Amino acid sequence: MIESKDISVIVQGAISKKETPKCLKSIRKYLPQAQILLSTWEGSDVDGLDYDVLILNKDPGAAFIGEINGIRMYNNINRQLLSTQEGLKKAERKYAMKFRSDLILTGNKFLEYFDKFQKRTDKYKLFERKILGSTIFTRYGIEHIKESRCDLTPFHISDWWFFGLKSDLDKYFIDTPLVDEPDFTNYFALEENKHKCSPYYFTKFKFAPEQYLGYECFSRNFDDINMQDASCINDEIMNKYRQCLVNNFIILEYKQSGIYLNKYTYSKREKFLGEQYFGLYNTYRYENDYKEFCDNEYKITTDDICFKNPQYGIDFSRICKHLYMLSVPTLPLRVRLEQVFISIPVTTFLFFIKHFREIVKKQFGR
Repeated sequence: MIESKDISVIVQGAISKKETPKCLKSIRKYLPQAQILLSTWEGSDVDGLDYDVLILNKDPGAAFIGEINGIRMYNNINRQLLSTQEGLKKAERKYAMKFRSDLILTGNKFLEYFDKFQKRTDKYKLFERKILGSTIFTRYGIEHIKESRCDLTPFHISDWWFFGLKSDLDKYFIDTPLVDEPDFTNYFALEENKHKCSPYYFTKFKFAPEQYLGYECFSRNFDDINMQDASCINDEIMNKYRQCLVNNFIILEYKQSGIYLNKYTYSKREKFLGEQYFGLYNTYRYENDYKEFCDNEYKITTDDICFKNPQYGIDFSRICKHLYMLSVPTLPLRVRLEQVFISIPVTTFLFFIKHFREIVKKQFGR
């Protein structure tokens, strides 16, 4: 297995007094000989933090997106991109890991997957080795399972963390230009674009940040990959995306990677995302696409009843929706108590009554 002395970890982003110390300590614990590069902003308080190389970048700023539940939201795409690029430029080891400054590592199990899913096709093969990444939020689309509809999101590859050869992460990030703000974030609000339909609801950015990184990388390396913006969706571009993904990435759930985000309960149990779960590239979806495009002889290891039985999935997502609400920090106490003592018990009880046979079969194989 890969040794930690051969790894550079780029911890990028703003400093959280609560989460960043935990983040750095977890890396030092499970990758003890790794080179830790902390890439953050000029003026940040880094006293007492455990790192090997400090990179203080000039903050490129962020564009205002809008307000959700009283919280002002900003598009940090340029901040993420710049801090990652500058960290990669100073990384010295053969392997590199791009890591949010508020993520927590609980082991080095993810390294075991670097040699899995190795079959590939020549078409859309870009990296020397596949890059490991997160299920959250590597999307196939944004699901509306009650409406039997999915808003497709090609090249939306999670940007929480990546691990691979440094040369491959360089290829993914280094030549990606910063976006022009605020036009990028306000793209679908511009008069000439108001007639277009974005899959991202009230947000108006040209591409989601994750999608921008993925699309920019593959479009500059393959001439037949072209999208004007996030609304340019069809079966052909989705097919190309799926091939690019399974040919160049290995997507891992928390139980495989051991990497989570403290502030999101669903980062340890992806199904807690509820309806959103069905649009993710979880193990079930990834293995099916790997079998279709890379290895027809591959034996699929997962059996996700939520995908095979739509009604089971719809009912299960209702439970997950209520569990997810508990992770929202701004949720009023009254609503939180309703979730705990009414909504979750009732939906769980009805689910077990309705799907008793499927649950027994799934748990006991009969």
